[in-house]
Amino acid sequence: MELTDKIRQYIAERCAAKLEALEKELAKAEKELSADAFAVFRLDWQQRKQALLDSFKPDAWLTDAASRAKQISLVSHAIKYTHSDAKGTSLMLVADKISASGYLSSCSLDALKADVVGNAAALDVANLLLLESDGVRLLDMISKDDVAALQAFGSTEQQAGWLQGFKEALKVLDPASHTLAKQLYFPVPESESGYHLLAPLAASSLNHAVYQQIQHSRFSDEAKAARDARRKDLYWHEGTCDYLSLAIQTFGGTKPQNISLLNSQRRGRSYLFNAQPPVWKTLDKPPKSIEDFWFKYRRHIRAQVRDLKGFLEWADVQQLNNIHIREKRAEMVSALVDEFYQYSARIQLMSPGWSAEAFGVKPEACWLDPGRTDDDFLCEREGKGWCKPLALTFGRVLSKAMETKKLSMTDAETAHFKQQIQREAYRLMIDLEELV
Repeated sequence: MELTDKIRQYIAERCAAKLEALEKELAKAEKELSADAFAVFRLDWQQRKQALLDSFKPDAWLTDAASRAKQISLVSHAIKYTHSDAKGTSLMLVADKISASGYLSSCSLDALKADVVGNAAALDVANLLLLESDGVRLLDMISKDDVAALQAFGSTEQQAGWLQGFKEALKVLDPASHTLAKQLYFPVPESESGYHLLAPLAASSLNHAVYQQIQHSRFSDEAKAARDARRKDLYWHEGTCDYLSLAIQTFGGTKPQNISLLNSQRRGRSYLFNAQPPVWKTLDKPPKSIEDFWFKYRRHIRAQVRDLKGFLEWADVQQLNNIHIREKRAEMVSALVDEFYQYSARIQLMSPGWSAEAFGVKPEACWLDPGRTDDDFLCEREGKGWCKPLALTFGRVLSKAMETKKLSMTDAETAHFKQQIQREAYRLMIDLEELV
């Protein structure tokens, strides 16, 4: 749809909403008033309806909207998130003029969604300026003195007036803070005053992008389908994305529109991530025996094994066996090896010598207790003969974990899959020999 048609449709929708309220008012009066009183009310109502229709003629409405455009500002960083009565300057970041750093910031976005601050009663003007067609917004055309989208609605003189009025929303005012805004005194020894006064602003456009991403991950149809498949222990072609320990901060109370347009669209809510540093969880006790170690490893990888089984069952039902399926399968098996390393690393951090009584001189002891110093152990470990038995045991444990009654793979496919596990076990053996 052309931008001109979208403008015409937008004005018509605004008019329809106002007319609906008038119609309800008439229906209510007809029920409550006497016949004479209703006749008088209806006459006044018809006059108000006609006045409303006249005000929503495109040329008349655009003239009124242009006169109110100075009451709003298009921004990416808004001051009112600090306090709804803050009167200072909000800013519009020009992302393509600022290089993105390694941190998540407004510059990380491909395109900034403009926010609007100012008089909440003029947000209809903001929504008009944000109308777009083929990626081009009306405000972008206004900023370039282009009135092509408005030519169908009025004369050249009217178009010039609309352009001048709408450009008021794009003006950048002189920077000014406010007593209700945040201000930070940042020490700068080389400056005359000894400090810079910083006025941090809320990154509204970035907050909105984060909010939309989290909402999609939590409530979209795709996310719901993936979670339903996970609950039913079924394979799904897409994973789920969960955000743990989210906090919700609200702005504006019962009137979020007083903060900004995007804040109103989010119903005043903004998500905060948990910024606490990760806590390393160590094992309280080492494995009691070799069987206990492998049992706990299988329990540690049960989620990955479940996903791999589900993937194989899905591929078997769909009768798929192509390069993409095989690469995905190899990737998931390789992840089980990575988990083996990570789980083992937690045990290797324990006090040396713990395996002497529980494991004796076994391949698992050589791998899990590298700091042990008794002579028999050192001789076995330095010889590296333990690497191959450990890798073979790993392969057998993984093969047993993958046993399932639902899979009906052919003998050739089963043999190929076992060979893949054996290859991973062989690679593990090579890695172990290099680590020692």
